[in-house]
Amino acid sequence: MLHTEAITRFRRLNAAALASQQLASSPLPSQVNKSTLSNVVKRVCPALGVTGTAYHVLDILLGLVKEDDLGEGRSPVVAISNIKLANYVCRSERSVIRAIKKLVEAGLLAYRDSGNGRRFVNSRGEAYGLDLTPACKRLPELRKQAEAYKVRLEAERALKRRSRGLVRSINDACAELSDQGNSIKADEYCQRIIAIMETSQSLSDKTRFLEDLYEEVLSATATGFSQYEVEPDIPDKPVDPVPALSSIENVRSRESNISIEVLVRAIPMTIENFIPSVRSWKELRGEADILRLAIGLSEHAWKKAIHELGLNLAAACLAVVVEKVLREPDKLTRPAGYFNGMVAKAQLGELHLDKTVWGLSCKH
Repeated sequence: MLHTEAITRFRRLNAAALASQQLASSPLPSQVNKSTLSNVVKRVCPALGVTGTAYHVLDILLGLVKEDDLGEGRSPVVAISNIKLANYVCRSERSVIRAIKKLVEAGLLAYRDSGNGRRFVNSRGEAYGLDLTPACKRLPELRKQAEAYKVRLEAERALKRRSRGLVRSINDACAELSDQGNSIKADEYCQRIIAIMETSQSLSDKTRFLEDLYEEVLSATATGFSQYEVEPDIPDKPVDPVPALSSIENVRSRESNISIEVLVRAIPMTIENFIPSVRSWKELRGEADILRLAIGLSEHAWKKAIHELGLNLAAACLAVVVEKVLREPDKLTRPAGYFNGMVAKAQLGELHLDKTVWGLSCKH
C-alpha cells in the first residue's frame, strides 16, 4: 500500500511517479554498494532519456547520498533544497523542479516530503528530501536495461560506420565511372545515394539499399577495372618483366617489425569511425572488408594486394590509408589509388610502412 503521508498535497503525480512512490514506501531489503549504484544508474540514463539538467542533478544526489543510508532497512534520502541544487547546476529553480520530476517519473527517485514541503533531517534522524530507494530496488532491472542499450547502440554505430563506408565507396566508384566517360550514369547513382539517405526508412534498411546500390555501381564500372585482370601468356607477345620476389620478401621482412600494438596507436581515428579496437592481427584481418569499402577499393585490387603483400601487411596498409584520409581528407582525395601505389612500391621494394606507422603514432 502506498504511504501517501510521504507526499504533500500540492503535488500532482502521474502513474509513473506513483510507481516510484510505491517503491519508496518501504526501506531497502538489502545492502547496496554506492559505487555500483552510481555506475549502473549513470549508464542507464541515456536509455531512460535522462540528460542535461536531470542527469546533472542525479549526479549530485548520487554523490551526496551517505553509504550508511544504503544499508539494509534504511532509506537513502538526500535532504537538499531546490535552491542549492540550482546553484550547483547553474540553472533556475524551475529547471531543477522539472529535472527532479523527470527523475521521479523515470523511476530513479521518489519524494519524501515533510508537512510543509521543506527538506531537512530532524533531531530523531528522520530525513525529508529526495529518496533514491526506487533506483536501489530496481538495480538489477536497470543493469539489464543499460546492457541492452549498449548492445543496441553498438549495433547502430556499426550500421552507421557501414553506411558511411558504402557512401564513400559508391562516390569513389562514381568518380571512376565519370573517368570512363559515363558521367550521366554516375550522376544518377549519386542522386540515388541522396534519395536513400533522405528516406524515412530505418538505418538497417538504408544500409541494405546502399549495399545493393554499391553492387550495381561495381557492375557498371567492371569494364574500368578490366585493365587489372591478368592476361594469359601468349608466346608471340612480349611480357613485361615480373618484379623480383626478393624485393617483396624484403618488404615483408621489414614490415614484420610492426607490432599490432604500435599499429593500433597509429590509427585512433580509424578505430573510432570504422572498426572496433583490435588486439591481434586476426582481428584486423577480420575488419579488412570494412576498410576496403571505406576507401572504395575494388575486390580485385584487394585480392591483388593480398597476393603481393600477404594478408597482414595488406590489412595494415588499408588501415594506414583510412587513417590518413580521416586526418587529412583534402590531401588524399583518391585513397584507392594511394593504396594501389603502396602495393606498387612494395613490388619495387620501396614501401616503408614501418616509418609511416611510427610517424602516425607520434603525431597522435
